[in-house]
Formats: sequence, structure tokens, C-alpha cells
Amino acid sequence: MDKHFICLANSYKHGGRCIAGIEVVPQSDGSLTIVRHEDGRPRWIRPVSMSANGEIPNHLAESFKIFSLVKLYDVEPCPDKAHTEDVHCSRMEICPFDLLPTKSFLNQLLDTLHKAIFYYRGKAIPATIIDRLDYSLMLIQPKNVSAYCDEERENSKYRMKFTYFGSNYDLPITDPVFLEQFKKNPEKYDDLDGVYLVLSLGLEFEGFHFKLVATVVFPNDLEATEEPQTSNLCGLSYMERQKLLHSNAYAKWTPNEDSKLLELLAKGLSTKELVNEFERNEGAIRARIKKLTMEPAESENGISSDEETLAHLIKLKKEIEKEIEILREKINMKS
Repeated sequence: MDKHFICLANSYKHGGRCIAGIEVVPQSDGSLTIVRHEDGRPRWIRPVSMSANGEIPNHLAESFKIFSLVKLYDVEPCPDKAHTEDVHCSRMEICPFDLLPTKSFLNQLLDTLHKAIFYYRGKAIPATIIDRLDYSLMLIQPKNVSAYCDEERENSKYRMKFTYFGSNYDLPITDPVFLEQFKKNPEKYDDLDGVYLVLSLGLEFEGFHFKLVATVVFPNDLEATEEPQTSNLCGLSYMERQKLLHSNAYAKWTPNEDSKLLELLAKGLSTKELVNEFERNEGAIRARIKKLTMEPAESENGISSDEETLAHLIKLKKEIEKEIEILREKINMKS
């Protein structure tokens, strides 16, 4: 039997790729019908190879993009514990089809049944209880989403924090496209509210199945009838969203603002308090602090003299000492 699916994941997996998506049936009028389980969830498909870990070789997977319409030939189910979506096939090919990832379309693909991610709210599922699960893929729209790099980790250091139905999660990211962009400009991804996430449950490793962020999906539009408001910004570009959320986003810093920033920093204001004060996002605040505390002031001819450098460092030393003293007082008051 042949099947079609919308590709929603092409992530890293044991030296190859994990390709997966939601099954659809193309109609004669050019539309797509989403195939669903009896409980209403969209039905996922994950084609796997005959290798031990089932990864798809990179040279075969590179052409599969997110939201490609993929046709699988001679499909045979091969479920493996919670990986009930796994199938073998004789061939895969991309079909000509233009699909726009609008909010209204993505909302039809959401898993609205499971309030906890893969049954258990921890970062991984013990292999001893994996048989309780009958799914390993889901699309969600979480809250409080941000990506970050944990420098203390050797593996899985690129991670994503988010909240889903009141529970907080911190999971590794395996989306190669998102990771490439994140490494270029990590501060851009401090605030990702409005995105959709494809989550996957990994193969068993040291007695656990770890939860992964397989794909970060950015919707392509706002609903045509909606005005761009701060509560619904996911169809705007990152720059447009930030300008709506923070009135001074991307505006040039003035000398007065620089002086005030250092003054408030020395008083012990938190980054969030500085965000409210200067109407800029956290990334902009941190970047400006770094610039002001790392670069010496320049003389009128544009060349930093030793005297100016020394004066700059002495000024910073005093400000840092004040900040340290304020923090010590706060700590002493709490203890």
C-alpha cells in the first residue's frame, strides 16, 4: 500500500536522519485530508531503514524539507514499542505541492489529547514503562519558549525550555535547520512564543527513552482578520514582533541611555527590570551591557589611548564593586 504524509521532521538521528510526518490523503480537487486515529489525533508516519537504529541516510534525506508532501511506496508497518508510527517502504519521493504552514492549518495537526508530553513529565521515559505508551511523536504549541546553549554539557547542549499545560520542560534540540540559525545568532531566540514544536521520543539509551525537540515550526501568517497584537504575533517576522513588544527595539542607543544602563546595573536591577526601563528585549540589554563593559571609550580622533583605557577600567571596577556590594546585601537579607 502507498501512503502520503506531510513532512514535519527531518532531524538528527545516529549519524543519519529521522524523517516523520502526518499522514494525509490527496483529493482530486488538490486538497489534503488529514488521517486521524479514532481518538481524533492526527496519524503520524515515520519511515525507517533496516539498520539497527532505523536512521535514514543523509544523502537520501537531504532533499526532504519541512512541509514537503512525501509519497511512500509499498508501506508496511513495523511498530517498535512506543514507536508505533514506524513503517518500512520500498521508496520515498517528494510530490509537487505548495503547502503554506499557516496557523489555521497547523492547529489542525496539534495533539490536543495528551496534557503531559509522552505520559511522564520528566525529561525521559524509563524503558521499564515504555510499553504504556502507544505514540512517540506529537505537534504542540507551548508557552514561554526559549532556546539556549548549555556550555557545561558535552552532549545535547543546545536545548529548549517551554511550558505545556502548566509543566516546565527542558529538552535537547535535534532540528538541523533551526540549530544552524541558532548558532549564528542565539540572542534572536530568547523569545519564541507563538512557535509550534514537533516532539519525538528517542530510542532506548542507558535504560531511558529521552524526549527531543525534533522541529521548530514558525507559522507563516496571522489570520487575515486579526490585527497584530502582542498576544498573537506568530505570523510576524522576529523584528516586527520585537518592535510591537518593545517600543525601542532596534533603535540606536544614546549616550544618556548608556550612562543610565550602567547606573541601574550598578544598583542591582535585574535584566527583566532593565527590559521594562529601556523598552528593549533581554538579548539587546545583555548585548549592550557586554559592549559597554568590554570596549574602552574612544578619543576624539577614534583611537583609544592608554589613559582613556585606564580611566574606563577604573570606572568599571568601581561600578562592579558597587554591584557586588548590593548583591551581598541582598544575599545577607535572605539568609
